[in-house]
Amino acid sequence: MRISVVIATYRRAKSLRRTLSTIAAQSSRPEEVIIVDQSPPDERADVEKAAEEAQGAGLCVRLITSEPPSSTRSRNIGLAAAKGEWVVFSDDDVDWPDHTLAKLKAKVSASPDLALVAARDSCAPTDPRPLWRRFLAAFFLTNTLWPLRRGKVLACMQARYPQPIVGDMSTEWAAGYWFAVDRHFVSRMGLSFDERMTRYAQAEDMLFSHQLFMKAAPAGRTCVLSEDICVAHLVSQEWREAQDFADLCNAWNRIYIASTLRAGFRFWLSLFAICWAAIHQVLVRIMRGRAWLGHLRAHAVALANLQAIRSGDFERLYSRYERRR
Repeated sequence: MRISVVIATYRRAKSLRRTLSTIAAQSSRPEEVIIVDQSPPDERADVEKAAEEAQGAGLCVRLITSEPPSSTRSRNIGLAAAKGEWVVFSDDDVDWPDHTLAKLKAKVSASPDLALVAARDSCAPTDPRPLWRRFLAAFFLTNTLWPLRRGKVLACMQARYPQPIVGDMSTEWAAGYWFAVDRHFVSRMGLSFDERMTRYAQAEDMLFSHQLFMKAAPAGRTCVLSEDICVAHLVSQEWREAQDFADLCNAWNRIYIASTLRAGFRFWLSLFAICWAAIHQVLVRIMRGRAWLGHLRAHAVALANLQAIRSGDFERLYSRYERRR
């Protein structure tokens, strides 16, 4: 089975170099690694050097330059360029333990009905959440009261994995740091990342993987979250979106996704859930001593621009609210 790896990177040459080194160390290497670089021209040389080092370590690397910065467009470019039967989408700040790809190949060979395989994050908590946290999250619609037995997309357009992850668990979505898809199935279903959402705000990966899940079930295909395929998502601080703008994008994207997935009264229920869940996020930030006012502001701005968000007219909002760094 041939595997293509797609990595969209933006201003993270150091993190990318580390990720590529762990891919090069795999016992079973991918057919190709496609790097889609969106970095400014003055930072591309560092990415090119990281790609050259990976090639020197034995990887087949294809470097594609894309602009302007867009996480969704970059992943679509990588998906279109991929030649493997399966495509792994990896963030540029993820450590791949040895045998990660070998385990993926074995899993797909043993279960030909798989359409998506999501990895768990070894840096994420594994202990079950205490009852008081489950109750608070359920009250604000950001999780379920009873422990999850599958990956779940909630009405507030937030998505959760079970904690802990045991064996292969069914999932309705995949976290963007690492997941693999059957490329031919994706192509047959006409799926792609929604390019109207261009900024990095997490939810755009959830939308793509959830749409894949919705196509997979009627076709008799399965989507799983795996305990034994485990990577380390390092959440690099080498480059991060400014927190206030990231809050805005998160609010906008979730409302837009609700509009994409829900029609009529169901959308308005989701909109209520999104705003109600925002209160929970504010409480969490207060308890952790983090800035919280920007999170409330993000949802107020989103409601004031509801029509533009529902139609996917983000460029006007980006130009108004984004602070260039």
